Amino acid sequence: MLRLSIKNGRRGIVSFNFIAMLPRIIFLVVMLVVCVVLIRMFISDRMQTRDIQAEILIDGLIYGPGGLSYYDPVNGRSYPGIIDIDQAQKANLDLALYFPKNMFIAAKIYVSKEKEDEENSWKFYYNREWYENWEPLVKLYVGGVVSYKRTLPVIYMKDSELKSGYVTYEVVQPKG
Repeated sequence: MLRLSIKNGRRGIVSFNFIAMLPRIIFLVVMLVVCVVLIRMFISDRMQTRDIQAEILIDGLIYGPGGLSYYDPVNGRSYPGIIDIDQAQKANLDLALYFPKNMFIAAKIYVSKEKEDEENSWKFYYNREWYENWEPLVKLYVGGVVSYKRTLPVIYMKDSELKSGYVTYEVVQPKG
């Protein structure tokens, strides 16, 4: 009889300890779930780099040798804020940036007197073949091509006369 009462006492102690540990276990599970949610929130496995790639292309065409900027052959300096239309029409923009077998980015650049005036402008292309293939897909809003557009104020030179205007870069890229 004495033995039975000790056994019942042990069961009571174990039950009490389990009930006392229950809030701790629930708190531990909740904290584990919160930690997992916070970690998944701050770690992104997909980074969108299309806008960055378009900006790198635009900066390369603005500041790079062989791009659209006016190049003075006397002192070997290029002027990023000035576009010489005659010099740009002769330039091959595909050679301005080195992308061998470029099938991932293309651009149309136009210089105009008014902002967003594509009709009365001088047009230049970077990777023209792929631009003409991808540009109709941008208008469909369904295809695997995205567009990025940026307009900047510039000074352009036509027939040795400086005028103010705008340059617009329309960059297209496939999503894949």
